[in-house]
This record gives sequence, structure tokens and C-alpha cells, in this order.
Amino acid sequence: MTTEKTGIKEKEKHKRRLFFLKVITFLLLIIFESNIHKFLGTYIPNIGDVLKAVIFLLSGHILISLGRMIIVRFYLRKKAQDPFRSNFVLGINHIASILNVAVMVISTMFLFGIDPKEFFTSITIVAAAIALLSKDYITNMINGLIIMFSDQLSLGDMVKIGEQQGRVQDVTLLNMILVNEDADIVMIPNSMILTSQVINYSKQHNKKLSFEFEMKLTANMEVNQIEDRLKGATMQFDEFINQKSFTLKTMDIQKESVKFKCQLMMVSPNKTTEKAIKRAINQTIIEIAREN
Repeated sequence: MTTEKTGIKEKEKHKRRLFFLKVITFLLLIIFESNIHKFLGTYIPNIGDVLKAVIFLLSGHILISLGRMIIVRFYLRKKAQDPFRSNFVLGINHIASILNVAVMVISTMFLFGIDPKEFFTSITIVAAAIALLSKDYITNMINGLIIMFSDQLSLGDMVKIGEQQGRVQDVTLLNMILVNEDADIVMIPNSMILTSQVINYSKQHNKKLSFEFEMKLTANMEVNQIEDRLKGATMQFDEFINQKSFTLKTMDIQKESVKFKCQLMMVSPNKTTEKAIKRAINQTIIEIAREN
């Protein structure tokens, strides 16, 4: 997480340097616009359209960047949040990117002498058809913004979405990117997140561990004995586990087997201890299965 924060800090510094560079360039263009027009007018016939496009592009980017910085600073100061885990910051950055693209498109129109108002009016029907064809992408983008402006999921959280479990690495306008225990990158569409069961382990003060297993049904099977053996396997981790939370449930009894579910709560999340507890309980389950 420290490496990720360092990367984000460097990006923010780069954005600030770029912002000041745009401001200086914009001011120079405004001051020397007439001189530039006279000097380059003979070489570039449409120099007026070029200057208009560049000035509009810079002014748009400057206003968007300034609005982004003011809103983010005000929000973080009010909420006292970590800017590198705040979804709000992520959402504002993506909205700023969309607006910057829109400004660039309009600037390109100015460059070629196209009136944006007339252009957008003339392609209304085409735009409606494009929106209809790309409704799935638009839905994903809207859902992505909803997730970004929600406090339920944050960057770095350990979550389980459907059958996928991992740490939230990034949220884009189309997908949420998770990194699972095997260091695999898992991309989940934003629309699926809002329609699936989501468990956020990082929002809990403790960590629940669950073990589902199946035992062969025998004449000498004792549920209490299995429970005692599993409890005994956790005794070495007594300071990390809430022993009162330990439960062993019989989920299903079939003709030749019985399905069990064992659950317990850790006092606080700890990846190393969690792996050790899982290994100890799984080993005990294997030993009990062999004995039966």
C-alpha cells in the first residue's frame, strides 16, 4: 500500500506542475495573442481558429483542474480522510477526465472552424443511436461513479464479490480491479457489483473465518468430538481468536456423508495469523477424516 501511495503522490505532483504550466502558457497566449496572430498569420491562414482552439483547450483544462483541487481539498478537510483511500477523490478525478475529453473535442471543432452548437444539434439522432448501442457501457460508467462516491468500498479494502475475493486495487469507470491471494488481477464489471452480494472485511473490526467440509458418515461419528478436536487446534492462537465465537454447524446429512460448517472470529485481521489458523484447522479436518 505504501508503494501505491507513493505512486499516487507522484501523479498528484505531476498534475500540479502541469496545471501551473498550463496557467503560464494560457497567460502568455492572452497577452501576446495579437502579436502571434500578426507574426504567424502569413504562414498559417487559419491562425485565428488555431489560437481560439488552444485558448479554449487551456482555459477549459485550467478551470476543470482548479475546480477539482478546490472540491477535493474542501472534502478531505471536512471529512478528515486519507486522500489515497478516498473514493470521492477517485470519482472527482474520473469526472475531471471526462470533462477534459469533452473540452478537447470542442477545441478540435474550433480548430477546423466548426460551430459546436450547430454540430451537436445536427447529430442529435446519431448521438441517440450511439447511446442506445452503448447503453451497457454507459450503465457501467454510471455504476462506477456510484461506487466511487460511496463510502462502502474504498481502495485497499479486502472484499468478497460473488465468488471473487481480493483487495481493491482500483475502480475505473467500467470495472473494479481486485488482487486476490494468488496475486491474480480480477476485473469485475461495475454493474455486477451493484447486483451481487458484497462482503467488505476491512469495514469489520474483526475477521470471520469459515470452513466448510464433508465427512463420511460412520457409526462412531461424534459431532461433539469433532468440535472439541477443532477447538483444540485453535488453542495455540487463543490470543488472536474470540473462542466464544467458535461454532460448528451441521449443514446437511446425506446417506453416506455429513456436511459441516465451522466458523470463528479473529480479534483483529492479521494475514499471517489467518493463514496459520486455516492451516491448523484444515490439517485437523484431514486427520479426523482419515480416522473415520
